[in-house]
Amino acid sequence: MKVVVFGASGGVGAHLVQLASGAGHEVTAVSRRPIPLPPRAKLITGDVLDPPVVDQAIRGQDAVLSALGIRRKNHANPMSALASPPQLTERTARSIVGAMRRHAVDRVIAVSASGIGDSRPGLNAMMRFMVRYTNVGANYRDLEEMEKVYAASGLDWCCVRPTGLKNAPVARRVVQLDSFPFNAWISRADVAWWMVEHLQADLARHRTPTISEAK
Repeated sequence: MKVVVFGASGGVGAHLVQLASGAGHEVTAVSRRPIPLPPRAKLITGDVLDPPVVDQAIRGQDAVLSALGIRRKNHANPMSALASPPQLTERTARSIVGAMRRHAVDRVIAVSASGIGDSRPGLNAMMRFMVRYTNVGANYRDLEEMEKVYAASGLDWCCVRPTGLKNAPVARRVVQLDSFPFNAWISRADVAWWMVEHLQADLARHRTPTISEAK
């Protein structure tokens, strides 16, 4: 498949580029700056908030993978100021959906988060506090709006909801959960692996799956 990856310089996005290329897909990565790429991957340099950049990236593709998300200036500090616009994923989702419709691209898989939408009851007390009183909440509010954009798009879409993210090599041990404990984690690499594995799956069965590392 011809696949475009948005957020290609991020923790999940970088793995998406490598894994999709390794699986034999023809990959186009979108990033604001030059990034290392596998030999056959292509790069489009530009701002994802610029609709013409999004349009150019999606033209001629078979599927879209998005690992975009709001960033804080200090990721370790939930009170830290935002380093990206508060509606980043909602705004880019609207651009992505518009470009997909124009260019007859039907399939999109985007990274969301556990605790979004109807999975909100699964959040533990600490995360509820963080969402309500810190800038973690800005990310959750944005992802909720992003999911609504894709859900209303009429496209073949999936917003995958990983549990807590960590850095670790690909283990290919991913489970889909109905509920999740406070200490559930999954590597960014395995989130990317799941997305690549589902590029040609029946997304109607996987609209908003919560995924975590298998124990």
